[in-house]
This record gives sequence, structure tokens and C-alpha cells, in this order.
Amino acid sequence: MTRIVFLLLIVLLALVSDSAHAERELIFEHDAYQLASDGERLYASTEHGIYFSLDDGATWYRSNFNYGVAALVASPDAVYAFSDDHGILRSDTKGNTWHPINIGLKTRWWWNGKFEFRYPAIEQIFVASSGMVVAIGYLSGTWTSLDRGDSWHEVADEWAFPSSPGYPDFPMGNCISSMGEFDGYLWLQCSSSPIARSPDQGATWERIPDQVRGRAIGQFDRANVWISFKGNLYAAGRLGFGRWREEGLEWDYLSRGLPDDPKLSSLAVHRNRIFAGSWNHGVLVFDHHSETWYRTEASDMAILDNALVSHRGNLYFIGLSDRYSRKQKRRHLGRNKAGKHQMIIRIYLLLLFTLLACSHDHPLKDHQHEYQLPDYDTP
Repeated sequence: MTRIVFLLLIVLLALVSDSAHAERELIFEHDAYQLASDGERLYASTEHGIYFSLDDGATWYRSNFNYGVAALVASPDAVYAFSDDHGILRSDTKGNTWHPINIGLKTRWWWNGKFEFRYPAIEQIFVASSGMVVAIGYLSGTWTSLDRGDSWHEVADEWAFPSSPGYPDFPMGNCISSMGEFDGYLWLQCSSSPIARSPDQGATWERIPDQVRGRAIGQFDRANVWISFKGNLYAAGRLGFGRWREEGLEWDYLSRGLPDDPKLSSLAVHRNRIFAGSWNHGVLVFDHHSETWYRTEASDMAILDNALVSHRGNLYFIGLSDRYSRKQKRRHLGRNKAGKHQMIIRIYLLLLFTLLACSHDHPLKDHQHEYQLPDYDTP
């Protein structure tokens, strides 16, 4: 039954200066998990379906898929998602409609005392520049598709890199925690071994170091993430943040200003900077001139995996406002809107409103906020 939710308005005045910024708060009806952008639309996966926005998060629309989504990615020509009960889905209509694409994806599992064919637990879907789609199931296999997901091929045993002399190649397909792409290579982090890269779309792999002066970039870290910025490759994980140097085949560990135990979960390039989401320290920003990390106003949240994205001039993230209390934690969809003056907190309005048509009787949990982030450097 459709439930009508009333519009609320709260005005909060902070008498610091004479300018004003509007802060809008959008309440979702379900927990949100991941964000994605195709440059035109903003997408959010929730426990009960996929939402999309046409106006930078001011208004959200629910698609025709109303089930929990564990992975979400947007490419220029399609949007992909994964649901435990429905497998991988693709939208060719920018999130309006979805259809399953699971030929060759099911695998044999021991379940409830018997073998059953079930969908693997896909945690990340990666779309390479070549068009190859990779479905990564941490500890449950890896699948590739060359036809936009219409058919899948398992590569859990095929993707391997040379091991020690005299030993067989080490298969990586069951331990991949994330993938990236840079300088003609596919890059991946295998949780039980070093980083590897492939120059030929996975046909062969080269093992490279993941240690920097004895410290690992993402050792045993399922939240390892990658990003390219100003001609360099950066990797982030539970234990730190590093920049790859091809000339020395090694990593520079960029830790100045980075809080202890960072547990970096997401990366995004926004307004000529690298922003990182942290499970312990909220949103952090990296100044590439001084190679220093800074905290932001959104430092009191735990940022979820793959839940930080730059979209049409704004930076969005999903975070838990209470990291230490499971009973009281609330998920927030935050937005940083570029302002003319970045160093001063100004008078602002807090507009609290909700979706007017909610078809499920679930508690309203998720909120959208705007944050002013300091202007640490110039382009």
C-alpha cells in the first residue's frame, strides 16, 4: 500500500558569515550500499532495489528491480548489478529496467546438506576498456564475459602467475579482492599473495610486489581499490595508500597525514584531488602537491566499500554515522557541493524531505547531506 510521507523543513542558522548554502537531506526507505555514475545518471544500490537520480541526487527513482543488490557498476553503455537470488543483471536503459544475464554463471555449492547449483557470491563487477566484463566472487570464483554478460566463462584456475621455481603456477581466481586498469594492464589484488597485472586481458599475469618498506598496500584486504590520477596508478587498502613507480617496479607509500589503521574502502578523483573513503576516518582528501592527507568535515562516518563517487561536479558517498553501535548506526548518503568559498563555514539551510511515494513499510534510514570540504590546493 502506498504511503504518503509529508515534507518537513528544518532551518538551521550558523551565524558565521553572511553567505548561505542549501543542505538537503533525502531519506531513503532502505539501507544503501554502493554508488555508481555513468556521467549522466547517479545510481544507488539498496537492500530492496536499485535507485537512480537524474538531478544530482535531489530526486531518486526506483527501477523495476526491487531486491537486494550486493554489487553495482556503471559503464558508458550499460549498468551491471548482482543480487544473491537473481545473479547478475544488466540494464540497457540507464537503470529503468533490468534483466538477468547468467548463462554459464551458476556453480555447484554444498548447501543445506546437499549439492545445489547456486549463483556465486559476486562482490565486484569490473568493466575493462576493451569491453570485457569481470565478475569477481571473493573465495567463490571469477568469471569473464566478452559479450556484455550474455554468456560467462569461469577463469578461477586459468588466471595464474608464476610461482617459485619448481612449483606450478599459482591460480588467483578464488582470491581476487579487486581489479583496476592502468597503462594497458589489468591489475588485481589477490588476498593471499602479492599484486599481479596482465598485459593481455588475463591471458598471462605478472607478479609484482605489494610491499613498501615492509608495509603492505592491501594485504588480506577485501576492500582494496585502485585509481589513476595524473598519469600514475594509486592503490589503497586496509593498511595504507601507495603510488606505483614503473621505473623501479615498486610502490611509494604515501602516509603523511594518513591516520593510523586507515582501512581505506573507496577512492574517487574529484576537483583535481584524490578522495578516499575510510571505515575508521570518514572521507579523507589527498593533496598531490605536498603528498599529504587531510581530514574533511565528513570524518565521523564509516564509508562503505565502493560507496564514494564523483558525479557532475559533486562528490557522493554512503557512510555509517555510528561506527561502533550496530543498534544505532544510520546510513547517510552524503554530497559535497562545490562552493565559492571553501575555507569558511557559512549560514546554511537544512532541508529535510522524503520520497513522497514509498511502496514498502520499512523504516526510513538513509539521509543525504551536503558538506563543505576545505580548498587544500589549487589545480
